[in-house]
Amino acid sequence: MIQESEVQRIGTIVKPHGVGGEMAVTVPASLNWTDDLDCLVCSMDGILVPFFVESIREKSNTTILVKFEGYDTVESTGRFMGVTVYMPLRFVAESADDELEWGCFLDWKVVDAAAGPLGTIHAVDDSTPNILFLVKDGERERIIPANGEWITGVDRKNRTLKYKLPEGLAEL
Repeated sequence: MIQESEVQRIGTIVKPHGVGGEMAVTVPASLNWTDDLDCLVCSMDGILVPFFVESIREKSNTTILVKFEGYDTVESTGRFMGVTVYMPLRFVAESADDELEWGCFLDWKVVDAAAGPLGTIHAVDDSTPNILFLVKDGERERIIPANGEWITGVDRKNRTLKYKLPEGLAEL
């Protein structure tokens, strides 16, 4: 069985693309992978399931098009819509300049030293030089800067980022 510690969340399948089984996957603009990617992992009914990649190509800097082997029609891909997609860690390419890849924190919890738990990171906005985490807690959504100076701890085992935010920022 595949464990979450063996994969990195890369995005969500949002819609079919064409009629031949391709699907559009939203991904962080900073997504980087090796050329020999042969499978992706999808969260299906709470279980991480590998699927062999027939083709994968970039549509834009935040969308990739994926086709899984054996899924050749729009109808056959219907079960994948809205599914979270993961990449096995062995295919995650190292950053050329050793910068921190903020997208690896998707689905991590955020806890502030003063305010306590703030929610879970459900998206990363890296469209500007100031990277932002979109953090959801139930219906409430916060925008928290991905500022390394405010991060006081990284708990990989519990997938938690510990922050010491400036006063008042957690309440926005």
